Amino acid sequence: MSDPTPETLFLASAMQATAADVLAVADLVADDLIDPGSRDVLAVLVDLARAGRPHHHDAVIDELVRRGGPASGRHAKMRFLDACTSLHERAANPLALRHLAAGVVAAAYRHRIAELGHALVEAADTMAEDDLLPMLRHAGTDAVAHAERLSRLRGEVAA
Repeated sequence: MSDPTPETLFLASAMQATAADVLAVADLVADDLIDPGSRDVLAVLVDLARAGRPHHHDAVIDELVRRGGPASGRHAKMRFLDACTSLHERAANPLALRHLAAGVVAAAYRHRIAELGHALVEAADTMAEDDLLPMLRHAGTDAVAHAERLSRLRGEVAA
């Protein structure tokens, strides 16, 4: 078996964490989950936690199946099974939830910066000069918001 992704470890940990801990990090990490199945599993975890219902692996798979549609689809089930495998093989640590969430957000932040670099090179060649600075400001504002989410997860003051 290959090493689990940061998303998989995060989801495995979330299934063992308290509802309060899941709800404290969910909004900070949700936009940075790359795999659509991960987003579906997190949405179920959050809904169960908000409702005060159990959100362990049995409850999550039951809810995924109950909902049908995309949430019960192949990607969500595969992501869920990966998380369960990590849960059992590696004993995911619910106390590490915030750290694992920060890992997901940090990877997405670095990806955002790399994509911004590519977009700037393209823009320099193709965009009108009057459009360059507004595009850069918008991208910078989004990057700052992303960095602030990461800082909150790490318990740091944003730079």
